[in-house]
Amino acid sequence: MKLILVEDDPLILLCTSDALAEAGFEVQTAIRGEEALGLLSDAADCVLMMVDVRLGGRIDGWEVARRARNARPDIAMVYTTTADGLAFDRECVDRSVLLQKPYTLDRAVTAAREACRMVG
Repeated sequence: MKLILVEDDPLILLCTSDALAEAGFEVQTAIRGEEALGLLSDAADCVLMMVDVRLGGRIDGWEVARRARNARPDIAMVYTTTADGLAFDRECVDRSVLLQKPYTLDRAVTAAREACRMVG
């Protein structure tokens, strides 16, 4: 399964990407929302996006997820954040998973699988 991991912290990006790849996902990475949306438009077989809510750049993770889901209603979504869950309840797209930071790599893999089950 192909996924796009959107994270602006290089260490978190590397560690999470490696863990997801070891779990069998084909991972593409982006550090900005605009980059992630570009990857999504080129990856018709992408099934999941894991996106940090607080990204640098012009658009945040909430907006990335909304645009991704508008373009691809069947894409699974995992949000990652250090913020409380109140914003998640208000801002998230439907059928999505919240992964609270800091998270274990096992939990990241579990969240990715859970989100995929929710949409497929």
